[in-house]
Amino acid sequence: MARPLRRLRWLFITGAVVVLAVVAAPFLISVDRYRPLLVQVIQASTGRDVEIASLRLELWPSVRVRAANVRLKNPSGFPAGDAIEVNTVDLRVEPRALLARRLQITGIAVNGVRVNFLSDAAGRTNLDLPAPPPGTPPPGAGTAAGGRPLLALSPIGTVTVKNVDLAVGGLDARHTQTAEVFTLTGLGASVRSIDPNAPDWTQRLEITSSLKGARLSTPRLTTPVRIESGALVLRGGKGRATFAAVLDTTRATGTATVLGLDPPSFAFTVSIPDLDANRLERVLSARPGPAVGSGGGPRRLIARGEVSIDRLVFSPLRASAVRSRVSVYTDVVRADAYSLSAYGGTVQGAAALDYAAAGLPTTGTARARGIDLAQLVSVFNPRGPKITGALVADLTLATALGGDPEAALTGAGTFAIRNGSFPGLDVKNNMVRVAKLLQLNVPAGETRFSYLGGDLRIARERVYSRALRLDAEGMEGAAQGSFGFDQTLDYTGTGVLTSLASAGTPSSVLVNGLAPAAGQVLGRFVPGAAGATGARVPFAISGTFGDPKFALAGTPQLLGGGASRTQSTPAVPQQPQAPGLPQLPSLQNLLNLPH
Repeated sequence: MARPLRRLRWLFITGAVVVLAVVAAPFLISVDRYRPLLVQVIQASTGRDVEIASLRLELWPSVRVRAANVRLKNPSGFPAGDAIEVNTVDLRVEPRALLARRLQITGIAVNGVRVNFLSDAAGRTNLDLPAPPPGTPPPGAGTAAGGRPLLALSPIGTVTVKNVDLAVGGLDARHTQTAEVFTLTGLGASVRSIDPNAPDWTQRLEITSSLKGARLSTPRLTTPVRIESGALVLRGGKGRATFAAVLDTTRATGTATVLGLDPPSFAFTVSIPDLDANRLERVLSARPGPAVGSGGGPRRLIARGEVSIDRLVFSPLRASAVRSRVSVYTDVVRADAYSLSAYGGTVQGAAALDYAAAGLPTTGTARARGIDLAQLVSVFNPRGPKITGALVADLTLATALGGDPEAALTGAGTFAIRNGSFPGLDVKNNMVRVAKLLQLNVPAGETRFSYLGGDLRIARERVYSRALRLDAEGMEGAAQGSFGFDQTLDYTGTGVLTSLASAGTPSSVLVNGLAPAAGQVLGRFVPGAAGATGARVPFAISGTFGDPKFALAGTPQLLGGGASRTQSTPAVPQQPQAPGLPQLPSLQNLLNLPH
């Protein structure tokens, strides 16, 4: 019984000695003497000033040397500051080499890294490493007893890196100020195939990074992009990433291919099931941002790829099957070509967003074909009267997404509506009332037309036209004016009505219920009414889309069989009043048209 107790006591004593050795070793073995050597090696390899606050030996859970608060400074020509900041670097070392007063590193674990990436107008970055000058001693210069180097870097299996933040900034032309472009936080990575003794060891690196939980922030966004899942793999300076990300309520999945790192170059694909542009507008900041890596220098292409959106909402408008080829430059994002489906037709064009300018100015072109106008108009006024037909338009547009896009919208172009009608804004039926009093047999009914089109210009939340043309059944017209985004109307024009009656129809014949006395009155005060084959009627349209107002804008002019329909509209001369006859009402009052 005594023997087992003695064994237990010796085991306890041995364990206590081991624990004491583990605790006391860091104090008995000073590794801080290697700190100047590490600084010298890093400075010789990078050409930068380096700071290491402390080196400490730790034996649990493995033998390692911990470097705390490591900083790699910016090179000459960049603002003073740190290019790379590291909280801790754990260097796994060979214990036997350590006892021989040699630092043989076999593994590295890094925690708490911030990379502050800057670039200037010439494309030079603060992470560029100069070529070592001739005669530079290799890493580990200096020898211990026996002529062996004080610092030895063996092939390292894996370097783990946790809690990495990448901050990308722009540098102004004078190299005095920097501005944030974007910051990516919460990254982690592992690096394999590290053999510092190989001449091309940087090209052999294999870097795998988990993107899950990372966040992308930029001065242009009031909320960060959250990366829900994804991974990045880099080999030989090239790589590929997959990701699923969320911005506000917008979700996206995609891939990115790293084509090169000097300078950075990418190709990508992004797929978005649903995009609400109105919600996205709320998270956009109108503040101007720096050009990515340009520092005020020439524009440079950073990435190019494809974006697809299944359903797009820009209230009250909707679209589907949005496809676009996108190029990202140092200051501009361009949709080199896009297409979408909306309201029974298609729209194609190109667009550009200048994210380095205040207000996020945006320009674009739109080539619309086959749009069902009744569907489109019902979006803005579901219960109001419709205009039908197939819309064709070619437009150039500009706005500012950082403010009020609708108020800032400007544009110009042409449009045409074919084979449509005016069930609500019935221009012809109003003018037919004039024709009846002029004894013209013009067919009544809604205004059905084969063509309505002309020019347009968008400004101050209104759409203006200088020359509109209408080809309808029994009528031709020309007009100018505008309508507002608030659905108000303000047009003036001239309609030419064509009579179906023969030129010899006497004025005393009843036409569409017109009393002979009316024809006699008009025949007396409007010479030629009895034999007229048409009429030119000046009109004005006001009110709103939901409640249009039609009114005469002058005196109608009768046309004979050979009269031109395109000539200007002269005022009809007033006939002198015969002595003794009562004063007759004006033609405007006689027609009693609404104003």
